[in-house]
Amino acid sequence: MSEARIEADAQPRAQSPATRWRPYQIYILALLLLVTVCNYLDRIILGVLQEPIKRELSLSDAQLGLLSGPAFAIFYSVAGIPIARLAERINRASLLAFVVAFWSAMTAFCGLSQGYAQLLLSRVGVGMGEGGCIPISHSLLADNFSMRQRGVVMSVVSTAPSLATILAPVIGGLVAQQYGWRVAFLAVGLPGLLLAVLVWLTLKEPRTKGQAAVRTERQKGSFFSDFKWLAGNRAFVWVFVGGAFIGLAYNATTVFTVSFMIRSHGLTLAQAGGVLGLSGMVGLIGAFLGGFAADRFADDRGRSYVLVPAVGAVLTCVFYVLAFTQPNWAIGMPFLLASSVAYNLKNGPMYAAVQNIVPGTMRATGAAVFMFGATVVGAMVGPVLAGGISDMISSQRFPATLGRFAATCPGGHAAKGAAADIGAACATASAAGLQTALVTVSFGFVLAAVFLVLASRALKARSD
Repeated sequence: MSEARIEADAQPRAQSPATRWRPYQIYILALLLLVTVCNYLDRIILGVLQEPIKRELSLSDAQLGLLSGPAFAIFYSVAGIPIARLAERINRASLLAFVVAFWSAMTAFCGLSQGYAQLLLSRVGVGMGEGGCIPISHSLLADNFSMRQRGVVMSVVSTAPSLATILAPVIGGLVAQQYGWRVAFLAVGLPGLLLAVLVWLTLKEPRTKGQAAVRTERQKGSFFSDFKWLAGNRAFVWVFVGGAFIGLAYNATTVFTVSFMIRSHGLTLAQAGGVLGLSGMVGLIGAFLGGFAADRFADDRGRSYVLVPAVGAVLTCVFYVLAFTQPNWAIGMPFLLASSVAYNLKNGPMYAAVQNIVPGTMRATGAAVFMFGATVVGAMVGPVLAGGISDMISSQRFPATLGRFAATCPGGHAAKGAAADIGAACATASAAGLQTALVTVSFGFVLAAVFLVLASRALKARSD
């Protein structure tokens, strides 16, 4: 049997390109959107809660970066590809239910942690579970919707980060302010267990037994050949690198944005969380606008699916730098909101670009490898880089006559009972260090745009 015939047989029957959707299609889109929101919510909630965590556990910014970065990203990436390969072979609905339950339980365990080591291990568990979300979800969506429906579908699902950003301050900021950060983790994690049950009971595997058998035969022992194909495709490689730099800059800035507002502008946790939630709300505009623009200006090579994110990345850098350098937060907030719109322009188009580039039998694998770059380089390097720069600049800005910053200002704050001048010096140095770090890492978006432009030149015409 030829390769083309195997690939064709491995796919579900093409659906009608009619605009009318079946009720189950609407349901699965809503359910997988909810799963993806849960995925991002459990991931970013730490950024909202890290200031009270930092104070209680006396942590440095570098340690906070480790929690949001390597502790999550390494295991997210390590788990993502094996789960994606498993998704090519077995019932994806059951597999998705399992990973949702696992990462939700680990999020709840974060609230039960009694020290830094336990919190670190819980974050490792969150990363391991969440690594399977995007590959499984995108594979299921691609098999449940026709090609002419997938652009809209990916745009809808790509609103999940913005929706999670809206919910995180409400659940995290308000609950933490009233009941503490531990209860906030429980409030975010436990509902995910109920969602896992709903996925298990109602989500269907669209592949028939015959199609599953053919795909299993096709995929068995073929990871290295598939990876070789991906590594040899210049368009995919440049999208992969561009996504990695976007992930680096975005994770570095997002993890510390609430901390920046608290340190530099004196906002409360609830106020800072409210601003973050508002930025997520306006980010929805960017998500839908990006998908519409990419579809509207698409050519036979699909260059708009990488050029729209490139434009968005440059604008994101500009708006972030303006937001982080304003002395008055009332002036800086509009720029932060604008950066959210610009950043979210890439959501649907980049995911669609990956699915357009890879063969149909590599959907989950292609998505997993792409997310590997965004998380290994992005979530792992970004927060640690920002935290390291922040600690270094804070130490330099702290008056030497008052001692060493790390020793005098544990957790970024003066010890209880310290003199007022020491407290002021700690606060000033901590704010200055974080501001410099956030401005510096924002330029990662410009590097991302360069590689996305290169990807647009490497894309080849597709007839499907």
